[in-house]
Amino acid sequence: REAAAAELEEDEGEDANEDGFDIDGGFGSMDDDDFDDDDIDEDAVLPGYALAEDYVEGEEELAALDALNAMFDEEEEEDSLADKRRARKKSGPPAIICARCFALRTSGKVKNEAVEVLLPSFDFERVIGDSFEKLHAPGSAVVLLMADLLDFDGSFPVDALDVIEPYVESGVVDVLLVANKVDLMPVQCTRTRLTSFVRRRSKAFGLSRVAGVHLVSAKAGMGVAILAEQLEQMLDRGKEVYVVGAQNAGKSSLINRLSQRYGGPGEEDGGPIASVLPGTTLGMVKLPALLPNGTDVYDTPGLLQPFQLSSRLNAEEMKVVLPNKRVTPRTYRIEIGGTLHIGGLCRIDLLDSPQRTLYLTVWASNKVATHYTTSSKTADTLLEKHAGTKLTPPVGELRVKQFGAWGHRTLNVYGEDWQKATRDITIAGLGWVSVGCNGNASFRVWTHEGVQVETREALIPDMDKALMSPGFSFENVGGSGSARKPNDRANRQRGRGGGR
Repeated sequence: REAAAAELEEDEGEDANEDGFDIDGGFGSMDDDDFDDDDIDEDAVLPGYALAEDYVEGEEELAALDALNAMFDEEEEEDSLADKRRARKKSGPPAIICARCFALRTSGKVKNEAVEVLLPSFDFERVIGDSFEKLHAPGSAVVLLMADLLDFDGSFPVDALDVIEPYVESGVVDVLLVANKVDLMPVQCTRTRLTSFVRRRSKAFGLSRVAGVHLVSAKAGMGVAILAEQLEQMLDRGKEVYVVGAQNAGKSSLINRLSQRYGGPGEEDGGPIASVLPGTTLGMVKLPALLPNGTDVYDTPGLLQPFQLSSRLNAEEMKVVLPNKRVTPRTYRIEIGGTLHIGGLCRIDLLDSPQRTLYLTVWASNKVATHYTTSSKTADTLLEKHAGTKLTPPVGELRVKQFGAWGHRTLNVYGEDWQKATRDITIAGLGWVSVGCNGNASFRVWTHEGVQVETREALIPDMDKALMSPGFSFENVGGSGSARKPNDRANRQRGRGGGR
């Protein structure tokens, strides 16, 4: 047996040497000592190849090389801007902020809520009016007039417009209308539809002329680059930019985006503080040379709109009402005498309809619970039992009494099509409800005293294909679209003729 094994190893070694390789992974019969440097032909060229000095670059190769170098040049420019920003931050004195701003920046809460009511209110007419009185040349200033797309009617700064409009008519001030939170709008909203809607509604509010309409998301950065390009074309030396809007419209977030675009500070290193709490900015803040050509930017405090429900919410309730993802529709088939609750903040009773039923679609934060019942007789009892618990906001039974008196007003809505919405009922600071009917319908809308309730043209005519069932919305939806439990019976009837 040992003799046979030795003979096998000898045969394998001979086979490996014939191929030039050893089984152990080295070169069998080849050794470095077998090669002579003088035997190497340095001018030898394999077929299909050329020597480096004989290769001539063509136009395409040169163009590709230039494009590659340009990419590295852009990266170097961006790195240079970032380096300048870090150097400016390090070279300057350390930023000193008050205890209130520190609390807002680190925890999102004010240090002492009881003291907030003692802070002086911002007199927009006096401060901004005095600044505009000094302007005489055409196009001396640019106003970024901001509104929240999810609450356009409630957030549009009508009081500020009364001060600005005379200067707009005379041509001294140019207005760029900035509609914020486009990233949270339903997927049914196209940019063309939104832009046309914003132009028509702003004109209805009294804005005679706009230099441009921009749909942006100050938080996500969408649309900011296009806005910046128009600003660069409009801004000459000596011009000023004023950012004006209601509370929570996103003014400070937009300023931080523009500042970072041009190498300035963001919120984390000295820029304006962005917070969901109303009244974060106390007075007009000048941000010198923030934009190109040495343009100064003035951040104005968010205008308090007392008719907005959001102005009455605390920080916990704000997180419920202000959406953090795209709004989705909740469509109900409402019978005459039926009642729809939207949180504990609004209730809609259907008093009369051209047909036995019609369609209501709720467009509000998905975290706001809704409830539909076919009879309004138990509506008061339901609200008393579940307001502050299942119907939120308000959050907590004690907060229910702090929102003011509960009352109602009657609205008549004339719809033109029961298969799509043609009119909206807006509840300032909460959202809106689209009405789908063919003819005149009468509603009793309940909410807290002083809250603005209006009708307007429908922003989104689309309805949800899956109708919601009576009961609480979280029992219908279950937290995700895939877990919906639509009203199958209502869907079948809708397919045979809808609300007729």
